[in-house]
Amino acid sequence: MVIGVLDKVRDIKKNGVPVSDKPFSTQLRMTEQEALQAFGHTSFRDGQEEAVKEVLYGRSGVLLVYPTGHGKSLVFELPSLMVDEMTIVVSPLIALMKDQVDKLRKLGIDAIFINSSMTPKEQREALGRLMRGEPKMVYVSPERFTNNEFNRAFNGLDVGIFAVDEAHCISRWGHDFRRAYSKLGEVIERVKPRQVIAATATATRKVQDDICKNLGIPKAKRFVRSVHRPNLILAVVEGSRYSRLNVMASFVADFHKKGQRTGVIYSSWRSHAEDIGSFLNRNGIPATVYHGGKSPKVRTAIQDEWADNGGTIVATSAFGMGIDKPDVRFVIHDGLSQSIEEWYQESGRAGRDGNEALCLSFWDDEPRGRSSDWRVQEVLINQGNPRAEDVEMLWVWLRDEARSQANGGEDAAILNLTQKEMEQKSGCYSASGCMTFLYKKGAVKKLARGRYEVSLKVNGSFDYSELTARREERLAKIQEVVQFYKSAECRSALVCDHFGDDSFKGPCTSCDNCNP
Repeated sequence: MVIGVLDKVRDIKKNGVPVSDKPFSTQLRMTEQEALQAFGHTSFRDGQEEAVKEVLYGRSGVLLVYPTGHGKSLVFELPSLMVDEMTIVVSPLIALMKDQVDKLRKLGIDAIFINSSMTPKEQREALGRLMRGEPKMVYVSPERFTNNEFNRAFNGLDVGIFAVDEAHCISRWGHDFRRAYSKLGEVIERVKPRQVIAATATATRKVQDDICKNLGIPKAKRFVRSVHRPNLILAVVEGSRYSRLNVMASFVADFHKKGQRTGVIYSSWRSHAEDIGSFLNRNGIPATVYHGGKSPKVRTAIQDEWADNGGTIVATSAFGMGIDKPDVRFVIHDGLSQSIEEWYQESGRAGRDGNEALCLSFWDDEPRGRSSDWRVQEVLINQGNPRAEDVEMLWVWLRDEARSQANGGEDAAILNLTQKEMEQKSGCYSASGCMTFLYKKGAVKKLARGRYEVSLKVNGSFDYSELTARREERLAKIQEVVQFYKSAECRSALVCDHFGDDSFKGPCTSCDNCNP
């Protein structure tokens, strides 16, 4: 008896506490090969079969870090055919859920999505089906779990697989941190699925650890494929923002002349994206602009048109996550990315068909110019992670203004002013980020656009340590991109080193440094 207990203890120490002690049905609905054929495939890609078996027979969770286009989604879609229980897929990509569900339905899989794009009637019908446990697969956004009506329908369901796509969004060390993702561990603990899968294309070892910790699968079996993609030509060109437009256009024109019109140009600012799109169109190169300033309906139409028919898109980072278009021949970056992870994920949208594709980055090595690439990133950082001295400057001014308008003994005062007026009068030109900090501290409450309630009970200084730490992290990530752009070493090897991939040492012969 003691020996048997110790064997079990050793097994748990080695493999971790199981996600669930309730195994899948011993009689699976079909074999892996039969399920593979149902998806229209004759064989697995390298590493997929082992990952699928771990999903079906493992008990400690699964982490997939596969390069873009390597088939992460099949690892949780295929087992859903084989088990009796429901599969939940958490995805941040509302615009693409319909595409995923449509593809699954064509394969005869009963799949639905539930998100804010649906009418109230459609949502009620979908929730009804969910409560009855009818669908095999359900796609939802992470924010959906904050909805009381959805949670009432969700509670008590027999969930077999809980898959978290774009799992890097759960980590504050990742490049796309999304607060709703941080609550998914609590959801998993409540639902107790039989298996948990986290999938992403970009995750350093630090981010991998953070994903597993936050989802409650610290001993997850990790399947990490090499990030090296030999078909991608990596290159960097230095030049001012204005001078590089002609050069950028010439590269795109070369592809268009060869009939290879499908590509993406990324820019950090909406106005810059509009400028590039206008410049290309004026010079006879058809291009469409996509960014968060356009309505959801327009963005969806642009994305659908591009996914179906290709073409050149000029966009901010709002475009592209989750897109699986194989024939993207070029991805161009106008300026610095926020991190190597962001740069790699966006660049990785090129050449998914395995054919040669160009990943070209333009930047200027001028850290102090008003329109420099570094300055652009600094402004973006200030919007979310302003300097402590800027917050202090704005707060002192707001408090003085509130006191001048308040009658004696009042705990708060109402201020009516625009963000521009706030910046001009206070001298703080990162008011948006500063106000976000003050909201969280309870010093200011936003009543309406241009209308704020300022507390007069908050007098002391704030603890800026967390704000400063996050700011330093973001600045450090941009500095990593600068060093990557400046480096004379093999760019493919540098990318592998960044992600802790020891499988490739270089030279690659396909980057500008290895093949000058």
